[in-house]
Amino acid sequence: DRSVMPGFRGHLIGGTVTYLAILQYIKFMQPSVPVIVSGFVFCIIGSLFPDIDIKSKGQKLFYSLALVVLCCFLYYERTDLFIGLSLLAIVPLLVKHRGLFHQLWFLIFVSITTGLVIGSFHSDFSVWAMKNALFFLAGAISHIVLDKVVTRLKYMFIRK
Repeated sequence: DRSVMPGFRGHLIGGTVTYLAILQYIKFMQPSVPVIVSGFVFCIIGSLFPDIDIKSKGQKLFYSLALVVLCCFLYYERTDLFIGLSLLAIVPLLVKHRGLFHQLWFLIFVSITTGLVIGSFHSDFSVWAMKNALFFLAGAISHIVLDKVVTRLKYMFIRK
């Protein structure tokens, strides 16, 4: 029953708590303000990402960001990347909910691959891309964990 699953706000809270925990862990590294801000943004986006396979605010955000990135690819005449992202953007429409996008191996693959691809095209941003890929992954993992915890609680306390 979807009514007891965490929604948009629940996953935003989960992503924020995850981010704050990471920030406590890395504070000895004295991260810069841009790292702190971008890390938060990517953690929040990651916390919504697994639900892009259903009509959700996360899906709306994903396709809005994809549109901006696609326009940038066209502007910079990167038709290879434009075609690649266009094909990838179809995948959420073809899979079942809590399938592929809720698999840890897939989230790790998407995060690390995206960080590496961005780093390979813009070597000046490779460290930044990988840091943010890890923040994104942490947010996505928070989504999966929150779904599993709520599902377990549901079956413990709301048996039919």
